[in-house]
Amino acid sequence: MTSMSPRIKIRTDLPPGRQALAGAIATLYRHLAVATLAEASDLLASRNWRKDPSEISRYRSGARKPPLGFVEQLHAAAVEKAGLQAVGMSLGNVRQIHAAAEPTLCRDCAPLRRENAHLRTENGRLLAHQKPVESRVPAASYAGLPADPVSTTPLPVPSGSGDRQRSARDIAAARQLAATVADFHGDGQTSHAVSWLQDASVSLSPLESAASIALLRQQEARLADTAIGIHGRNRPEKDVILIALELYEFGLPDDAGALLRAAVR
Repeated sequence: MTSMSPRIKIRTDLPPGRQALAGAIATLYRHLAVATLAEASDLLASRNWRKDPSEISRYRSGARKPPLGFVEQLHAAAVEKAGLQAVGMSLGNVRQIHAAAEPTLCRDCAPLRRENAHLRTENGRLLAHQKPVESRVPAASYAGLPADPVSTTPLPVPSGSGDRQRSARDIAAARQLAATVADFHGDGQTSHAVSWLQDASVSLSPLESAASIALLRQQEARLADTAIGIHGRNRPEKDVILIALELYEFGLPDDAGALLRAAVR
């Protein structure tokens, strides 16, 4: 018995590796013997892999690259339902297809990553030649970093960081990320904005992650919600906890709670 759920079209703008992965996921899904995405979600939940139906839909269309564990569980469920011969793909095949799939759809992300790395290096060089923050601003009156074109509202440095120059560098990088994402969104390239968030999330420190969420909250609330979901689903448990703590420091307890909820879904 194959799946009877509505056909989900694979996107036509996928790079080759993502196209192959989306095709493999569609093939595995057809062997689950489920009628709806909700049933597929319940089946995977019974195997201790919880995914929202809408997220499964994005995996099937190729709009998002799933974690390897999801594809492995999907393969195991398909083999259990239909048998390995009917499925036609070994677990090794599935892992190879996943490894070859591009992590992002954003064609501009590679040069932007290089530009961002350059800016972070330059920020570090400039800050290294400045006097320590404490010698220029009395600790009792220090409320945050000066506003800049990216954010008209000063963003506070978490009080528990212990290293204000490191915090300043992290927040400068977060401002650059928020500006890039907001520019994509403002130009109508929301899918690129989301891809950029996904691509950048794995390389951000917990403070950079929390600061970028706080800045997006000031500018584009929906993008902040998206960033929370991305970090909650994709970051290791320890990072999620640290990001949540930083969000509390920024005065965003609701976002901290949303991040933790995203991590356990």
